[in-house]
Amino acid sequence: SNAPPGLHSRYSSFFCLNIMAGVISVVCSPITYKVNLRSNSRLEAGRSSLNPKRCTKRTIRQQRANLQINAVMQTSTPVANLGEVVMQSSEEDSKWILPAIEARPGTLDSEHFQEGDSVAYWKAYKSPNAEMDSFASKLQEQMADIQAEFGSPQDVPYWSYHLMRTSFFSVQGAVGVLAAQLQGGSLFKNREGGTDLGAALPAAGRLMLEAVAVFSQDYRNIQRGMYKAPYDMDPAHRQFNPAYILDKSQRFISEAVATIKRRDAKASTDVWNQDSSMYPRYFRHTFHYQGDGWFSDESAKVYEASTETLFVGRQDAMQRHTLVPFSKFMQGREEASTRVLEIGCGTGRFHTFLKDSFPKLSTVCSDLSPFYLAEARRNYQYWEQFRGTNEAGPTQFVQANAEDLPYKDASFDCVVSVYMFHELPAPARRAVMAEAARVLVDGGMFILTDSVQLGDRPFQDETIGNFGNFAEPHYRGYIRENFGTLCREFGFVAHEKETASSTKVLSFIKKSSAGGDEPTPGDDPAMEQSVAHVVRPTLAAVQVDEKSEV
Repeated sequence: SNAPPGLHSRYSSFFCLNIMAGVISVVCSPITYKVNLRSNSRLEAGRSSLNPKRCTKRTIRQQRANLQINAVMQTSTPVANLGEVVMQSSEEDSKWILPAIEARPGTLDSEHFQEGDSVAYWKAYKSPNAEMDSFASKLQEQMADIQAEFGSPQDVPYWSYHLMRTSFFSVQGAVGVLAAQLQGGSLFKNREGGTDLGAALPAAGRLMLEAVAVFSQDYRNIQRGMYKAPYDMDPAHRQFNPAYILDKSQRFISEAVATIKRRDAKASTDVWNQDSSMYPRYFRHTFHYQGDGWFSDESAKVYEASTETLFVGRQDAMQRHTLVPFSKFMQGREEASTRVLEIGCGTGRFHTFLKDSFPKLSTVCSDLSPFYLAEARRNYQYWEQFRGTNEAGPTQFVQANAEDLPYKDASFDCVVSVYMFHELPAPARRAVMAEAARVLVDGGMFILTDSVQLGDRPFQDETIGNFGNFAEPHYRGYIRENFGTLCREFGFVAHEKETASSTKVLSFIKKSSAGGDEPTPGDDPAMEQSVAHVVRPTLAAVQVDEKSEV
């Protein structure tokens, strides 16, 4: 009753339009699927004409990073064989053994990072069992907590928007699963290989409950002034436009049908672009069986709808937790003189939240995919137009491999990575951390936001690795990586940790090259305490094969 006029009618249009899009997609999906297959041949004829010079020529920085990677991995494997190491790593990850609880990254993090209250909350959080009365009881409990904590009229817009948002994406997900089922695909299978739609309802219920918990956490951060409320809550935003909703929903459902079919068929994960001189082997892969991988406009245009549906509308809220350590880092700093680089920016969704809360920042959006980088630029331009601000600091869009960034040493105050590391093989993860350290100033911050790992939510540890089966060959290796110790090899000190449902946020401070004492977790980001950098081997120590891949 306290919602702004017209807000409920705007939100309710989500459901009608989504069902309409579902009906259209169920009818048209066979045609759309064939058109998408034909489009691959046209895309192959139109390969990107961007200059691959930077990626074909190994720089001294890359060579040194390779040498350091070998030292970190404690292996005698020559650098020239790193391409084979990547593939071996993927195969080993598929045969992993669950470590003891005390040896899991989520447990070891407490030894290195200052942990926020969210860490203990999500470690203790357990989803209810499959009985519907348990879901109803848990939901009732959560809603009572929300009413008690956020019961004032000014809280209504946030909660109206986000509860409607998660309901919308839940409905959209159900329509996608139904459309795939009608086309012969099956997302939920029983042990006999048949369809088990009964498993879908408990799964959706658990995700919705977690979404409500994430929204509570997100809103507390907003109330504390860490960042602004999402700008797309405004009913004037394009996502409330019926034509926009229909377009995104139709794209998602067509993609969902095709993705589930590819998963069922265990289809090839190769992409049409096999340019090894510009794109590493691991990048030329259709992660989670998405159409064209990172190599088409269609993939970029449907990505946000697909991932938000997967997370039933809580992905944005989880990503915004990246701004928790960043907001602390910005305390006492001049916004206009702060330089921020986002690597692997994807469609640029997070970058719009970053600039909306800190508009005067000087930022760079970088990604290796020209298609996703173009989508990021379009999203940013829409944000600028929507906000109507002429005071925003400059933002550049640069196609770059995060393993070999085209920037001088100490070019940025902060480097951010959101949902990229779990798709990198172990050598690439190390190369990216080395580059992040190189381009940061002393005392600068590196923020790594990605999937939770083993030990972050212990009750999930036995099943979390199953996500690797969804064309995520490096995921099982990622969830075992101890970033608290790994960071030291590249001149970082572990700083703070936050958790938000399926997401964890780790922040690191680059040590000063001046030398000094090592800071303790949670010290002021502007601290002058430091230790000397790890000495890198000289280039003459080994010959590097330019054809090797990392």
